[in-house]
Amino acid sequence: MRRKASSNVQKVITASIFSFYTVFSAQQVRPSKSSEIYRELKTLKNLPKVLYLAAHPDDENTGLLSWLINDQNVETGYLSLTRGDGGQNLLGTEQGAALGLIRTHELLEARKLDGAQQFFTRAIDFGFSKNTTDTFKQWDENSIIEDVVWVIRKFRPDVIICRFSSYCSSRSRATRRFSCRCRKSF
Repeated sequence: MRRKASSNVQKVITASIFSFYTVFSAQQVRPSKSSEIYRELKTLKNLPKVLYLAAHPDDENTGLLSWLINDQNVETGYLSLTRGDGGQNLLGTEQGAALGLIRTHELLEARKLDGAQQFFTRAIDFGFSKNTTDTFKQWDENSIIEDVVWVIRKFRPDVIICRFSSYCSSRSRATRRFSCRCRKSF
């Protein structure tokens, strides 16, 4: 009788350990905040996805991204063709790749606040360019278009908002005109 009770106790202990391990090993390392879960549940009502496309990090429209996500509950992504390595830096001495790293980090942090997904292409921002000829001496147009197509296929947006209109005047910066060429991706 004692052996049977002892055997039953061992089974209960083994089952308890197994269930404890199963329950706690399935837990997330970083549980989602209730506000994030609530927002994700609200987005289930909306099926469309929006991709916002622009040439540089400073071309983002944070207000629009935040409104789409937080007010309209639409899953949203931002594709910046460059990481901002060729821009000006009024706050520090970083230039080139170091500046691009800072701006990349800034965009990733901004996405944590507004909830959009962040995408980039392989285009390196080399500074101001007055025409597309100069731009395509630096960039391989086909590889950038391939990157844009890859993001579109991965994210699968229903709507794509280009920062600059499809009509691009000759006075626009070359990278902005390149944003217009991205229509080939659609």
